[in-house]
Amino acid sequence: MNLRALTSLRWLRLDALNTLPSLQDIKNLLNKHWHKLALVALFGLGLFLGVRTAAVGYTGWQAQVMALLQAQRSSRAGGGMLANALSYFGGDMIFLAIAYIFGLSAGGLPLLLVLPVLRGLGIGVLSGGLYLAHGATGVGYALLVHYPATVISMLIMFSACKESMLMSGDMLLLLNGKIQRAESSLKRYSMCYVVLVVTSVIAAIVDAITFTVFSGIFDLY
Repeated sequence: MNLRALTSLRWLRLDALNTLPSLQDIKNLLNKHWHKLALVALFGLGLFLGVRTAAVGYTGWQAQVMALLQAQRSSRAGGGMLANALSYFGGDMIFLAIAYIFGLSAGGLPLLLVLPVLRGLGIGVLSGGLYLAHGATGVGYALLVHYPATVISMLIMFSACKESMLMSGDMLLLLNGKIQRAESSLKRYSMCYVVLVVTSVIAAIVDAITFTVFSGIFDLY
């Protein structure tokens, strides 16, 4: 290898080192996005606990959960797409209402951190239970019927919790007298939730479609 090639290689290595994020860059990134990272981590924790719970307790109460799933599936099969969409939308609205109210409380932050754990726990129990009860058929059912709308709902959850955490922080600052008023923050907060409600309509429509199209393919009885 000649000198020119060695020099070029050296500069390539230096450029690669210069492009690596510094500790300050990482710190700034964590400070900016800690809400999202915390929510994702807590959701992952709930998901893990849910799967473990399904694996350990399947022969007990988890079998009852599967029985409830079968009953719900039969009930939804007898209803129309509109009824199924409204049912799913109602479930998301309950969650959004809870998150919205927690955001208006100065002490709502700890409660908001519990929501992604509970949501992940439910999904983990459902996913683990379907796999243990029906194997690959249960996995296919979850992927095609449950997960498309669930992914949208998870994005809604992360956005709602993040906005509520920020609003709860504003309420705390207002309570401590560090800011004079939070009218503009409240207006922006409410508008964000309007967008989330509209998005939840999309999730409900997706859930109704996937159930109607794919549910009958799988024999879970």
